[in-house]
Amino acid sequence: MFRPKASVYLLALMMMAVAALSACSSPNAQEENIVRQFFRASGLRDNQTLANFAIVNFDPKSDGTVADFDVTAVSPVRTEPLQVIALSKSLTEAEAANKAFTERKKTYQDANAEAIDRVLKAQSSGRKLTGKDGQIQAEWEKWQADTSAEAKKVSGARTALADARPIAELSLTAGNGDTPPLEDMNGNLVSKDISVAATVRGPDGTTSQKNFVVTVTRAVVKGASGDRNGKWIITSVKPA
Repeated sequence: MFRPKASVYLLALMMMAVAALSACSSPNAQEENIVRQFFRASGLRDNQTLANFAIVNFDPKSDGTVADFDVTAVSPVRTEPLQVIALSKSLTEAEAANKAFTERKKTYQDANAEAIDRVLKAQSSGRKLTGKDGQIQAEWEKWQADTSAEAKKVSGARTALADARPIAELSLTAGNGDTPPLEDMNGNLVSKDISVAATVRGPDGTTSQKNFVVTVTRAVVKGASGDRNGKWIITSVKPA
């Protein structure tokens, strides 16, 4: 039986090492890796894997499957403050203000219960009252309008906080699923755009060349336990 000489094995190993070194030395190796993981998981419809590092997907049924791609450019990094601490404070203040307003409203309602009952009946029939009841009606309608305004402030603050959390939480989530308390952390969200030239196999089986901009973001924070750099999260994939 023919057995290759050891030098042949050595040459093969050297070639593999050179190829690996070449891949690692690519100036955009980090970007290529995350984009490759994204397109591979999307093509397999592996939503469980995608949920670990992306808030978007590339649906094979509508977008097609990326067979191959090249990273053509990477934008400079953009930085914006992580707003979780400020938004959490705003929500706490809005809730406290709403609680104080509700207590004042109840005091007024208790002091004018009978008149307010007449006002509510008049409102249900679309009537305007006069005299003392008319004054109470105007005041109660102001209380009603302010109640709606206060509720919207709390709802808006809660929504703003909820919108600010997901990317930072996903970026900072550890391998065991633990997420640090963002309310205790100062830091930034760092983003960059990765320009990609891709070969896409469409849902109908046809192949075409398409250009995309893939946006990635990560949280860079400071907390009681020290500095922490989150993993990159894919937050957007759009046609170039």
